[in-house]
Amino acid sequence: MRNRLRQRAIVSLLKTNDSPPKILASQLFFLFDVEPRIETITDNMTVENVLVAVGKILRSKQRLQEDVGEWARDLFKQAGLPFSVSSAAGSIGSEENSAPLPGLSVVSSQPATSKPAAQPKRRNRRIYLSLAIQYLEKGTRTHKGLVDTIMEQFPNLNRETVSTFVSDVQNPRYSPIKDRKVVKQADGTLIFKDKIKPALTVIENPNFAGPGNEAEPVTEKQVSGGDL
Repeated sequence: MRNRLRQRAIVSLLKTNDSPPKILASQLFFLFDVEPRIETITDNMTVENVLVAVGKILRSKQRLQEDVGEWARDLFKQAGLPFSVSSAAGSIGSEENSAPLPGLSVVSSQPATSKPAAQPKRRNRRIYLSLAIQYLEKGTRTHKGLVDTIMEQFPNLNRETVSTFVSDVQNPRYSPIKDRKVVKQADGTLIFKDKIKPALTVIENPNFAGPGNEAEPVTEKQVSGGDL
């Protein structure tokens, strides 16, 4: 059951992914409860290469029993996406990348004399980021409330992806909003830590003894223990 849920989550990530390669890799490691290993994930790696690279590490840690190539190919098939892996898009350790995976189509590199093809710009689908920041500034939405608000504004988005985003902003390691920590308040609402107002300190008035116990006003006759 756990494996099926994890597989569905990965397919959802592949369908809606708009994250840089390192964040995508971190999300995949997170689903397997494995400490992220992203130091050799490069910015020019495709989604296919990230998935294969992560799969090799998971297999080396015995968290993945399947053949990496078949595992990656099947996930892309479920997501309805074409699958190809470029041999020049980066590597993860020589011991894990020493031979091409069986069954994968490898895109040959361009000859040295030819001009390298321009990399297509990654389309940013995280159009809800500014909306999320707006509500995190106010601190008026819980995790579910923020997801509901984003889905109301952008109903075509995948709810699971949005929920993952809201979870990520609460973890400095994965948050796309750098240098601003998000905390959960006592009522469950999420807010930027720098937007929390300090609590007011009540200073006790020594001349006020509280309801039903009012202090007697001092009269002239009480000065020095007698009349003037």
